[in-house]
Amino acid sequence: MAVFFCILFLATTIGLLLHIHRTRRLLRELKDALHAQRRFLPEASKATLKLHGVAGLIREANDFIDRHKLYAEQSTGYSKQIEAMLRAVQEVVVVFNSDRVIEFANKSAEKLFRNGLSISGLRIDSVFRSLSLLELLEASVEEGGGSEGRQISIEHEGETFWFEASCAKVRGITEPRGLSTLLVLHDITRLKRLEVMRREFIANVSHELRTPLTIIKGFAESLVDDEATMPPESRTRFLGKILNNAERLHVLVEDLLALSRLESQQGELDSEMQPLRPLLEEIVEDYRSRLKPQGQAITLDFDDRIGVFAFDRFRVNQVLDNLVVNVFRYAPDFGLLTLRVRLNEEAGKVECAVVDDGPGIPESDLPHIFERFYRVDKGRSKERGGTGLGLSIVKHIVQLHGGTIHAESRLGEGTTIHFSLPFPGRVSETGSVI
Repeated sequence: MAVFFCILFLATTIGLLLHIHRTRRLLRELKDALHAQRRFLPEASKATLKLHGVAGLIREANDFIDRHKLYAEQSTGYSKQIEAMLRAVQEVVVVFNSDRVIEFANKSAEKLFRNGLSISGLRIDSVFRSLSLLELLEASVEEGGGSEGRQISIEHEGETFWFEASCAKVRGITEPRGLSTLLVLHDITRLKRLEVMRREFIANVSHELRTPLTIIKGFAESLVDDEATMPPESRTRFLGKILNNAERLHVLVEDLLALSRLESQQGELDSEMQPLRPLLEEIVEDYRSRLKPQGQAITLDFDDRIGVFAFDRFRVNQVLDNLVVNVFRYAPDFGLLTLRVRLNEEAGKVECAVVDDGPGIPESDLPHIFERFYRVDKGRSKERGGTGLGLSIVKHIVQLHGGTIHAESRLGEGTTIHFSLPFPGRVSETGSVI
């Protein structure tokens, strides 16, 4: 009897050890499957798994692995979408880790910092060429997180660009458990330049208005203070000064209003199909009376292939009038003034030029003559009544037509102002547009 119980105990012990061994092997295989993030497909039957008490555990583990894979695929898809969007945005986007190594940079960043070449994997100190930007990043690290927008400047290809820069802490790309820094640069260069232009414009307008107002005020005060003792001839002279400067103010204000309408796109064109030659002939005839009796001439050199086409007669007359007046005003001793018009059929435009043989314009001044209030000879220009806005108005009218304008000049040889007007279509032998 004792022997029987010993044999039964030994068999039970061996069976229990085998059961524990198989269960441990199943759990080890399940652990390996979880680590490899793959479904666990045991070789044992369902009955055996139930016997070992792991059937429910394996089912739950496989469900967890499936859910994890789905989440990972969705997360990867979202990440790729976000990365694609960040690469496409115009803002400069850079992500770098705690070792100051760049983990991600979009196309705008690569173009700004390395002319389109990849900067991922490089240290920010070797890529960023702006002291103000590096100082911003240092301040962001010291603050332990993000930073509010700050304006910085970056030199690129000889130009200064302005950006609104901000930083934020994000989950790392190469080290998801760590924190990286997201840097975003929003380009505000155009706004900065517009701000500078606005300040310069206000300063110029204030200066231009102050001079005639000061003169008017001074002479008016003299008329009031010395009313009883002032001789009639002085009174007449003072009133003439007041009238001249009031007229100067009127012309300046009218030019400012015209320029404002053109720049705000409110100055819509009243284009009609019409010939250009009669307008040019009127200009030539109107200014013949201002020529000196000897030594001056004004001529028209017109391409007869140009028939009717669409343009705003009033605006084009403004252009020609301004350009011709400038010759009489700033090159009064010219010998020959020519209005030249040619058809560039291949380019689809009428090319006009006002050519004089006057003293010319210095090369350093040529790029600026179409700017508002710019004068080549500031002192003499004021004496001759110029507002400094005529060529700026001319430029805007030409651009409003869809044309271009530029100047050529050599000192002592004269000046040529070129401008073009669109001429759509092909020209027939009779001069009409086909």
